[in-house]
Amino acid sequence: MKSIISKLCTGLIFLMFGFVIITQLNTIGEQSTDKVESSQSPEILLENEQLKKQKEELEKAVEELEVKAAEYEKEATEDTKNQRLLEELNNTRLRAGLTNVEGPGITIYIDPKTSLFTPQVEDDPIQDYELLYIVNELYAAGAEAVSINDIRLIGNSSIRIAGNSIRINGERISQQERIVIKAIGNKTILEGAMGWFIPNRVKRICEVTSETKDNIKIKKASIPVNYEHIKEVQEN
Repeated sequence: MKSIISKLCTGLIFLMFGFVIITQLNTIGEQSTDKVESSQSPEILLENEQLKKQKEELEKAVEELEVKAAEYEKEATEDTKNQRLLEELNNTRLRAGLTNVEGPGITIYIDPKTSLFTPQVEDDPIQDYELLYIVNELYAAGAEAVSINDIRLIGNSSIRIAGNSIRINGERISQQERIVIKAIGNKTILEGAMGWFIPNRVKRICEVTSETKDNIKIKKASIPVNYEHIKEVQEN
């Protein structure tokens, strides 16, 4: 019993270490993008290639850690006494956005207009606060999981302008290209809410379409859920 619990805890440590590595991946990606944007010299391009190689190595390390954690979880399922512990672990990971998920919902496509009768998208593109408004309204309509361009949104996600693009969880998305928002939830309610949660300015400068599906897949979050300052209140 103690051995299984010990291995489960070890598996959790492996996962947390993997999330630290993923954070490093995001940092490397941001540094690489910024340097390439600021200069195209051979030295910078060479360094960019080295960073890409390092990123691939770290991604492989994360995959190995996830396999190891899965082995410990499989071993725990063989002992019925640990079934409840494993279920709680899986539910926690599901709610925290640490696993790939699927279910019914809606996919929203936002395409910048290029018509002569609309403003130039380059001069006045979709803004971070407009995407944030759409996401908030999706959650208000009962969405249980949301992603933007396959970037999973969780409790500590951020959506903000960074130069000539929007940065979500440290990853850049273009304001001049199609933006795809996926939401898992009651597809009828989400579709009905579409009429009022898309800002009028977005409708004016972009072509907004949507489709409901019985099975939408959303990837797990690429950033860790770390809490350094909050702690549980101990009841007297």
